[in-house]
Amino acid sequence: MTRRILALFASSFLTVAMSIPAMAEETDGVIESIDPEHAQLRLSDGQVYNLPPDFNYDAIAQGMAVVLIYDADAERPKLRAI
Repeated sequence: MTRRILALFASSFLTVAMSIPAMAEETDGVIESIDPEHAQLRLSDGQVYNLPPDFNYDAIAQGMAVVLIYDADAERPKLRAI
């Protein structure tokens, strides 16, 4: 019975690990500007990130230090999490 539980746990862990996108990257910086009209965020280093359509703009503010997780495979990085 213990072997079956361990096998189930291992397969569950591998399934979750395989679902994480390989192209996700992380960066940090200070928010320079927020453009809700174009759904974009610019950090102080000049890099612009596309925001998801259902993004909560009340959660961030200009001058805030943030850590971003984004997809790097697009022409302009798409934000996944702050």
